[in-house]
Amino acid sequence: MRSILFALVAFISVACQAADKPGILDCQAELTGLIVSNIKTEMNKKDISVELTENDNGVYKVRMFVAADNPNKQVSIGWVVLDTNKSSAYDITKDDEHPEKLNIDANKYKNFSEKCLKHVNKGGAQVIVDTKLPFVFDKYYQCVGGTGKADECGDRFHAYPDNTVRSELRNQIDSSMDTVLFMPSINDLKIILAGRAETDVNIYYLYVFRNNKLISKEMVGKMDGTSIVTFDISKNYLITTYERRGAMSSKVKNVNHFKLNENGGFIVCAKLNPECK
Repeated sequence: MRSILFALVAFISVACQAADKPGILDCQAELTGLIVSNIKTEMNKKDISVELTENDNGVYKVRMFVAADNPNKQVSIGWVVLDTNKSSAYDITKDDEHPEKLNIDANKYKNFSEKCLKHVNKGGAQVIVDTKLPFVFDKYYQCVGGTGKADECGDRFHAYPDNTVRSELRNQIDSSMDTVLFMPSINDLKIILAGRAETDVNIYYLYVFRNNKLISKEMVGKMDGTSIVTFDISKNYLITTYERRGAMSSKVKNVNHFKLNENGGFIVCAKLNPECK
């Protein structure tokens, strides 16, 4: 599940605001072609996927991974440093102190950088875009993993590294959270979906702020290797959680509903609760 929130969409969704609006999936495919075709490996390169995980003023770390039979459904196999300031790339899988330079096509490198990364390179200001509702976690997982349909992914999901959040808000979010999605506001409420995806136990919370003060939070998702809790968020913030055992494809049970109201509180939904509509 590590790719769910720190996948390529975390950075390239910003670049989708460019004039030519390249698709997230197109950019991901270009990055894969740029990196995988030039690494030295005995593995079948068709099985290797990549994701951007860090951006330090235009110097990116790219994680390479393959599908695996484990709770995360994948395993890391190596790392590449993509320095867009110098138009260079280095494989640091064996030794990050002695990186191996990759021979990447200069024109492809330039085209990818300008089309997909121009708005996030060199510490430039990011254009923060709200994630659109309804939010369906299963579709988000498919889109970021590269298996979603283009018309269902497109410009819908916008994930960002946790440092995108202003410090006065970030200080009120659990320090272990590494990724955020900015959700549509309700009146004066600012709502952030924050996730921890870089550990064995992944977890997701909705944080609600008013006047830069945290007024409520609610756990909406968790993956701990034994059970999986995923979630949907409707356009009017009716939240539905689903519990599974073992895998995303396993049978759903323990479906629960709760609602974020206009005061910033989370209300458990029952049949007789008129606010849960």
